[in-house]
Amino acid sequence: MIDPVDALRSEDIQKLEELALKNFRPRGRDYDARSVMPSENIRELHDHGWLTTTLSKEIGGRGSNVDSDEDPSTFLQGLRVIARGCSGTAHCYQVTNHTAWAVEALGTEDQRERYLKPMLERPFLGSFVGSEAKRKHMYMMNTTARKVDGGYIVRGEKNYATNGSDLGFAIIFAAIEGVEDFLENHIMLIIEPSMEGVTIDTSWYRPAGMRAADSPVITLNDVFVPDANVLGNPGDYPRKRWQGKFHLGFAANYLGTTEGMYNWYREYIVGRGRGNSELIQMRTGEMKIALQSAESIFHDAIRAYRTRPIVEAELLAMSAKSIAAEVAFDLSHKIIHAAGSTALFDEFPLSRYIRDLETHVLHAGHDRTAQIVGQSELAQEFDSTLQR
Repeated sequence: MIDPVDALRSEDIQKLEELALKNFRPRGRDYDARSVMPSENIRELHDHGWLTTTLSKEIGGRGSNVDSDEDPSTFLQGLRVIARGCSGTAHCYQVTNHTAWAVEALGTEDQRERYLKPMLERPFLGSFVGSEAKRKHMYMMNTTARKVDGGYIVRGEKNYATNGSDLGFAIIFAAIEGVEDFLENHIMLIIEPSMEGVTIDTSWYRPAGMRAADSPVITLNDVFVPDANVLGNPGDYPRKRWQGKFHLGFAANYLGTTEGMYNWYREYIVGRGRGNSELIQMRTGEMKIALQSAESIFHDAIRAYRTRPIVEAELLAMSAKSIAAEVAFDLSHKIIHAAGSTALFDEFPLSRYIRDLETHVLHAGHDRTAQIVGQSELAQEFDSTLQR
């Protein structure tokens, strides 16, 4: 098995980090200002073979995901170092790779031909779209799928559809009408932007941070989705614990973005001749120790998917995600006070790092994460795949 530390030190990852810092980070100011997809970054990730990292080597990918016996690490370490340059680009990478991975694992040969082959040929982005307003539970959808001859009629509104502004296809979550239990009614349907009744509102997504991870609203107005576009079987997503496979993607982004911010801060402080301040030395030491603790549990969690029962691995991954988030908040505040207000000017990337972290860390519901870990400790019923 490729160990997380070995993966991080690989030549491919080192080249990717150089790309992230020299190309992705400088472009971030413009993407952020315009709230648009990081198209040049996406193109470069495709050209270097990173947009299909989770796909098996047999079909042209890198064969890295937490289900892989050989390499659970490269995808996550790649995500981490991309985030050091641009957190939004890292999330676009994460989502399209998660989508590709699910299509290969659950899809038909026809679906792999139609949706994975183009991903190997060009930046053909996928999106997992489960999020929607007023959802009662992660697996209980307001979006409905009504069975008709030859397929389903889908109606609903989805938000936070990452990659939606430059979408090749999306895996939409819906509930089958007339079936109550989400373990039976949760269905995944592959939609394309050109389908009749699909509308993508690119003006909706205007957050404080993560503006490069363009995530519009997708409205589905009686969209006919043929049976050939049903991914897997009803209930596959919760039953096969797919959400639990994604915890570490968020941890990698939080950790990498914080590392990028911290490394920039060190260069800034040294460049300003302030490295001899005892107070700044102490705060910098505290930050480094916190980062090392987050890195350690992140690596342990990656290994756990191969060495521990799946529920134990998911719980450890949730802890890694939560610790990375706490360290992100802690370092954001320490860096502001140590670096001073000039460091927050738009000419520097610090303010974007902070806004990206403040926005993205909310995505994963860390109070809920802590509650689930607490439930497991107190012999209560829990689901370690849940994110919110």
